Formats: sequence, C-alpha cells, structure tokens
Amino acid sequence: MQLTDERDFVVRRWSDLYELDWYILAPVLVLVTFSLFLLKSAEGGTYFTRQLMFLLPSFLLGFSALFIQIKFWEKISLWVYLVNIFLLLIVLVMGSSALGAQRWIDIGIIKIQPSEISKIAIIITLAAWFSKHPIKSYFDIATSGLIMFIPFILIFRQPDLGTSLTFVAIYLGMAFWAGATITHLLVVMSPVLSLIFNAIGSVAFSFDTLQINDKIVEITITQYFIVFLGFLLVWFLVNYKPWKSPWTVLLLSGLMLFNFLIGFIRPVLWSFLQPYQQRRLTIFLNPESDPLGAGYHIIQSLLAIGNGGFFGYGWQHGRLTKGNYVPAQHTDFIFSICGEEFGFIGSVLVICMFALILCRIVYIAKNSNNQFASLLSIGIFSYFTFHIFVNIGMSIGIMPITGVPLTLLSYGGTALFINLFSLFVLLSISWRTLPRKIF
Repeated sequence: MQLTDERDFVVRRWSDLYELDWYILAPVLVLVTFSLFLLKSAEGGTYFTRQLMFLLPSFLLGFSALFIQIKFWEKISLWVYLVNIFLLLIVLVMGSSALGAQRWIDIGIIKIQPSEISKIAIIITLAAWFSKHPIKSYFDIATSGLIMFIPFILIFRQPDLGTSLTFVAIYLGMAFWAGATITHLLVVMSPVLSLIFNAIGSVAFSFDTLQINDKIVEITITQYFIVFLGFLLVWFLVNYKPWKSPWTVLLLSGLMLFNFLIGFIRPVLWSFLQPYQQRRLTIFLNPESDPLGAGYHIIQSLLAIGNGGFFGYGWQHGRLTKGNYVPAQHTDFIFSICGEEFGFIGSVLVICMFALILCRIVYIAKNSNNQFASLLSIGIFSYFTFHIFVNIGMSIGIMPITGVPLTLLSYGGTALFINLFSLFVLLSISWRTLPRKIF
C-alpha cells in the first residue's frame, strides 16, 4: 500500500476509536493526568488551572490531526517552513520578553512560543526533504543542514540554547534515518566534540596566556582531547583507507588539523560567553562549588528526589517542593516533584511510560510503508528523546541546565499543544500505514 492508498480515518462508531494505537495513547493519557497532579503540587498549584485550560483545546486540536492525510503535510512542507521562519523573525523584532529572553508573541489573550512550534515544523520540513533527497554524500548533509541552520540561529539569538540543541538532535536522528552513516555524522559533529573534549579532563599541555576582553585566558590541551583526536584518526584510517588516494590523505589531514585548531582555541571561544552562561554549562560537574548560586538548582533537585525514597512523601506532601526550595519546579525541575512525592516507584512509572511511547514510535517508523511518514516518526522520536533525556538528566545532576522542559509533564500551553499534536500525528501514521489490528 503506497501513500496514495493510505487509509482514511473515519469514526463511524465508538469502537473505531479502540483501533487507535493504544501503545501510544494509553501512556500519553497516564502522563498528562500525572502532569496535572504534579502541577497541583508545584508552586502552590499556581499553574494547575492554567494548564487545565490549555489541556482541552490541545487535545481537540491534536485530535483533528487524525483526520488529515499524511501526504497533506508533505505537500505543504515548504509553507510550513516559511511560516515558521516568519514567526521566528517576528519574535526577534517585536516579541515579548521574560527572564532575559525574547521568545513569545503576545496576541492578547495568550502568548504563543514560536520556538516550540518550530520543532514540529522543522520535522515536517526535513521529512519532506529527506524523502526526496536521501543522504548519499557530504553535499546532501550540507544542503539539508542549511534547512535546519536558519531556524537554529534565529532561536539561538532569542536566546534559547535548549531549543537550539533540540534542533541539532532532531537533525542528527533524521539524517541517520535518511541514509547518513556514523562516519558522516562523526565528521560533521567532530568540531563540536573537539570543543567539548578540550573543556573536560586534566590538562596535558599548557601554553601561553592571552588577554581577551580584560580576561586572562590560558591556552591548554586536555588528556581527553588528545584521546579523542587519536580515536578520530584511527576511525578515519579504518573507514576511508587514505593510502589509496592522495586526495583522501589531503582531505583527512585538513579535517584533523581543523579539529585540532578548534579544540586549541576553545579557551578563546569560551571567554566570549558571559560568566553566568559558563557556570550554567559546567556547574553540573561540581554543583557544590557554588551551592547558593549556579549549583543551587541541581543540589535542591537532587535532595528532593533523594528525600522521596522508595515510595515518596505522598501527593502534596513534599517537604522541599512544598517549601519552594526547588526552583522552576513547574517547568525545568518538575521531575523533582515526582521523585519527592511519588518516590522511586513514581519515577520509574514515568520513565516506563516514556519508554513505551519511544519504543512504539521506533516500531511505527520501521514498519511504516511510506518514507515521509517514517521520517516524520523518527523526527518526533528524536525530539522527544532529547527532551526526556536532558530534562531528567538535569534533575539528577548528569546534564547541564539548558532549560529543556519535560515532555507532557512540564507547564506550558504551546509546548503541550505541540507535544499532543505530534503524538496525534503519530497515531494518524499508525492508523493509515500499519495493520489495524495492533494488539
């Protein structure tokens, strides 16, 4: 069955709804319900009523996606992309600001956050592009990367580091599904990895110092960076066999030199970040170094989760969350409430619901009979996986604080709508391109 023969979704009787993909729908309902309990506890329940008001419209608008054929999204993908860019430009020109960031468009009754809409927009755009232009070379990676790069820069300037990184995760997942090899992705990401590896570990070599913007910057090379360059060289030798062509030797030598230079100037690039930005990105490595400043969020989150024990303190009885000791507990650190009030059992339940959704998305992507639908599914998978892993990682102190909300649980009207809309698109793909009997 090709895309032109896809099954139409028609509800003639209630029993038709039973044939929806309940491997996705059931855990979604559990998580949305659980979110309301958590938000009732967070910040004295301030955000519970607001989220409840967003919930019904989000479900209704999301449910409407079931009645839209998959090929429709492919046909309008260019318009989706252009409208997405237009909204992001409006934010930069006349957007509403809060907490030092300009991310919202105020339309009177509510504020919408175009960066959240951009996530599903870029997934639709890349799915349409990759379905017609599978990756076979680095040129394909460059052209498709440009599609992602434009909204990435517009969102990064808001500034919104978390959403910008989400775009990278979405692109890497979809590019791999579209034919990019591990070597392709390693080449593309190697400069970023060089920056990271020369920022961690013990110093192996120390060079001269420079004065940049009234700051003394020491040029160093770490042990991890040397190990990474060695790994990179061996990987390229094994996969490209440069001794067969002098041009390959030249290209790989240039790539290795470029990675060395990027890593080498890492301290210079790092100095252009504001001190608070540097602390947010590195404090998770040692939050006790600044317990009342940059490390406060992580320390309080860890204490709250640890205090919950196996069964938790019970709903609305969390000592640290009820005392407002955990900052941003309705958004970035909502998992802390789950850990303190519902304990290990509640936390595992949430993670299992996420795991069930993610596993089912991969199943849909692998078994869908249409390339566009498959790529659409894997884009949503990459989006959800990044948010879930990074947010929970922030809460337990293994990831930097980047402001990434927890899918379906954190407060946010635009985010809730996009999450549910994405999931109903998946239900539509499952209904139209997979066998109807799924149990």
